[in-house]
Amino acid sequence: MNFMESFNSAIKSLKGNRARSFLTMLGIIIGISSVITMSSIGKGGQQNITGKLKENGYGKFTVYADTKDENFRWKYLFEDEMIKKLKATKEFKNISPKITQRVYSKFKDRFEILWLTVATPEYQKIDKVKVLYGREFISFEYKAGEKIAMIDHITARDVFGSPQLALGKTISLAQTRKDPEISYRIVGVFENNFEEYVKAMGGKRVPRFVRFPLSTYERLYDSASNYSSIIVESKDPEKISEDMAKIKKILEDITGVSDLYEVRALSDGASSFDSILTTLNMFVTFVAGISLFVGGVGVMNIMLVSVIERTKEIGIRKAIGATNKDILCQFLIESVILTGLGGVLGVLLGIVMGKIVGNIVNIPPIFSFVSIFTSLGISMIIGVVFGVIPAKKAAELNPIEALRSE
Repeated sequence: MNFMESFNSAIKSLKGNRARSFLTMLGIIIGISSVITMSSIGKGGQQNITGKLKENGYGKFTVYADTKDENFRWKYLFEDEMIKKLKATKEFKNISPKITQRVYSKFKDRFEILWLTVATPEYQKIDKVKVLYGREFISFEYKAGEKIAMIDHITARDVFGSPQLALGKTISLAQTRKDPEISYRIVGVFENNFEEYVKAMGGKRVPRFVRFPLSTYERLYDSASNYSSIIVESKDPEKISEDMAKIKKILEDITGVSDLYEVRALSDGASSFDSILTTLNMFVTFVAGISLFVGGVGVMNIMLVSVIERTKEIGIRKAIGATNKDILCQFLIESVILTGLGGVLGVLLGIVMGKIVGNIVNIPPIFSFVSIFTSLGISMIIGVVFGVIPAKKAAELNPIEALRSE
């Protein structure tokens, strides 16, 4: 008996028991579809959460003076003249002072912390925000020192009821809880990208953000024009490592002091979080994959039942010349067909379920051809592995005893 005869015989046998064949495949279908669904939603959620964070930090890095270095002097802080020299090299796309600090605002009889970012025209290009309502600061406002601000949409929603209503209103801020509050007119509301990040980590308190022009900050907080750190954007994001080394060399030439300045890529935090989500996604997919093992056990169980039911048929086939290899091949083919067809149906169901679940939870699923083909391959391997024992049992039946069976 050649392969095609064994294949046709296996097909006829499966067609003769369609209901049982489908129920046998059901375990594989559920297992494969679970893996595809969980994997696609997991990758979609991962991309949705970390994509914006990575995009905001891609090709950008901070440079700060190591104030604990024995060679540090206050004159080595970044001041306007030093920043001008860095810009004059034309080695970098954008350079700006980086100033962030906590400020306080009273919401419903309690103080909330907001993270203040000081903006310059270059900083707004480097650390872009998506303006939902209103506008960014315009050119003259960067020099006028007006009491204006941009806030994130979550703060706008919590304070004013909705982001739209915040425009033109004022928000009161103070450096500490004991300091008098100063009112700032809101000219723009931007998207807070940390909302999904915090939800993914199981947190409830989303950080709040506010931005001032640099002139506003210096006027109100009586700040000198020297800064502990700057933010830099590379001309070519792929060459960020080279630029990080390059700026350290330039600063060394300017100050005459080596190893005084440290650099850090902005995307490092997002990459670490991405790594955590990747591990979590792999774990969830693995748990879903356990159902594949259960489905394989179901295939083996049904095939063993099939061997018992067809004992006399096996005896007749051996009596007319079928070898152990022929019997083994037929039952293995039946097992592989069951798991292979179940795998295909599972992939289709997984894609459909991924899109449905994605729409429900508002996460666009990301389907990977690698995971799809891997799932199909695993289903075929399951057919072979869990089909070997029943097939071997059928092949080793004594033809005389098989013919005597009822």
